[in-house]
Amino acid sequence: MLQKNQWPQNIKGWLRIELTGSGLVSFINEATRRKMGISQVVWISEDRMHLTIPASEYVQLKPILKQTRTKSRILHKKGLPFFFMRVKKRQFFLYGLLLFFALLFLLTSVVWSVKIEGNETIPDKEILQLLKNEGVYVGQLKYRIPEEDEVQYRLQVRMPQVAWVGFRLEGTRAVLTVVEKKRVNEQEKQESGGSYNLVAKKEAVVYDLNVKRGRSLVEVNDVVKKGQLLVSGRYGDQDTDEGEWVGAKGKVLGEVWYESNVTVPLQRKRKVYTGNREKAWYPYIATQVIRIPFLFPESYDKYETIRKTNTPRIKDYPLPFGWVEEERLETRWVSRKLSVKQAIALGKERAKEDLLFQLGKDGRILDEKVLHPRVDNGKVVMKIHFDVVEEISVKQPVLQGE
Repeated sequence: MLQKNQWPQNIKGWLRIELTGSGLVSFINEATRRKMGISQVVWISEDRMHLTIPASEYVQLKPILKQTRTKSRILHKKGLPFFFMRVKKRQFFLYGLLLFFALLFLLTSVVWSVKIEGNETIPDKEILQLLKNEGVYVGQLKYRIPEEDEVQYRLQVRMPQVAWVGFRLEGTRAVLTVVEKKRVNEQEKQESGGSYNLVAKKEAVVYDLNVKRGRSLVEVNDVVKKGQLLVSGRYGDQDTDEGEWVGAKGKVLGEVWYESNVTVPLQRKRKVYTGNREKAWYPYIATQVIRIPFLFPESYDKYETIRKTNTPRIKDYPLPFGWVEEERLETRWVSRKLSVKQAIALGKERAKEDLLFQLGKDGRILDEKVLHPRVDNGKVVMKIHFDVVEEISVKQPVLQGE
């Protein structure tokens, strides 16, 4: 109903009124002479019209209406003053709405359950008490819980029987995951108890022997096959049932050969930082960041983000709101062309890393040799022969009567 250039009237309020009478022309002339803010005049008939007027000028109409013997009737009331008047008449509804949002905020800002995962021997009650000492318990406000890394570190110190602790918040639920250490007495019992032999898990040449318990049946430089007995867990004659079972313990290292197929593109892409950066600030309430449209728009197509949360405090107590400082670092992809020699070196390095990870802590590479490198469709294709040393012995239980 209002024109675009009349939108400020929405703040002060405006009225749409109907006038009836024979002196409508005189009314318009007098109102114009007094410079009243009349707009959007619509004639319905010779003695009836509709017009719009600011709410603050309605009182000034009365003398003109009386002078021109015109009657008025309010059709619509719009604007903030009338909105607040309606709200004032519905105070209970407003209070209920505010209470609803307050309860919603409270319900999503409180820890309602604590879940413990992975514990086998440590009682839940003991872990829950440790969590409570760190400020994590049912009914606690989430913003009062310390940082996840801090909770994990403190619990790790207070529970030496665990190898790893993980803590996270999932909505209104706190989840603690623990990985317990293997108890030493159980491990020693497994290693020392029962009848065990050490056998070869693959074909190899014996490189070194470290037998702590049992009797070795092979020597260095012996060629062994998969499944061959290396160390017996029984002293005495192996062809008879005589002798004491002690359980074999130790390591047998063998020289083994591997062949890896490696492909390395001659054209490589990698991500680099351009040096351009920009900052943005957003408010947050509870755990929700409020991103305001058109405020701090993103200038870069590709970027990485570093965020820093700033929380105001009253003494030592953090408030449930604050602001997030966001720094965007522009990135781009650059291409680099490798020579064949560089690609071969890169392929060897990758293959060595993968093989060492596969071999474990006792494995090491004695020698490597690149076989038949060639360029195919912009890639260097090669085979790499590795001569390695790794542990080849595994435990094999011996059943009673064997």
